[in-house]
Amino acid sequence: MHLDERLQAVAAFVPKNCILADIGTDHAYLPVWLLEKGAISRAIAGDIAAGPCQAARTTVAMHGMAERVEVRQGSGLAVVRAGEVDCVAICGMGGSTIISILEADFAVARSVQRLVLQPMAGAASLRRWLVEHGWELVQESLVDDEPHFYQIICAKPVEASAATEGSSVGEASAATEGSSVDVGSAATEGSSVSVPAASVYSPAELVIGPTLLRDGHPLLAKHISREIAGCEELLANMGRSEKARASAKYAEVQELLSELKGIGVI
Repeated sequence: MHLDERLQAVAAFVPKNCILADIGTDHAYLPVWLLEKGAISRAIAGDIAAGPCQAARTTVAMHGMAERVEVRQGSGLAVVRAGEVDCVAICGMGGSTIISILEADFAVARSVQRLVLQPMAGAASLRRWLVEHGWELVQESLVDDEPHFYQIICAKPVEASAATEGSSVGEASAATEGSSVDVGSAATEGSSVSVPAASVYSPAELVIGPTLLRDGHPLLAKHISREIAGCEELLANMGRSEKARASAKYAEVQELLSELKGIGVI
């Protein structure tokens, strides 16, 4: 099976020999590819709609994986029981949708060793939510697949043993979509661990990705340039309105732009 660069980067963060839940699986390409590589032990492929579930069952059957991949129809993590899987992948959705999925079944989300998330937009809010609700950002990656530019975020519960770290399949290459400027908070209820993100990461770190800044990435300079351009475009649009120019949001974006320009990677 061929897997595109985006999903290969996601696969690189999935721990070896784990039981994977692929939420929003569509055609179940990710779990089937990982099983063919001998990288995971088995998988649950979940999707909310009947069409994608049928497509997933077709893929699973075609590749002889019916004994190792169970396709379940349902909303988000409702298809999984707490403790049933080791890793959850949620890809190709907006950051706010991913947050809603994690919130809706918080106990299930907290029971896994790894979250591998690929937001189409809203990565900064997703990072903020994760940190505020007890996850550590372990690794991040970038994929440039014109016209898309993807971000991939790998996180673990803060209580998780560091012994499982670094057991990913291969090396991650790259991930994000769009240069969305997103500095909003996504605080929610139901969290047993709450750490104010502002005390841990700056707005620019949440937008760019703290582990990308820490470790470097071949696409980091382009990533920062895209976010700077997004800030500048937003300020130009807001600048046409006197009310918008006087708003707290305008000042917030100005501050973010200044911080992004000061990173010094470009």
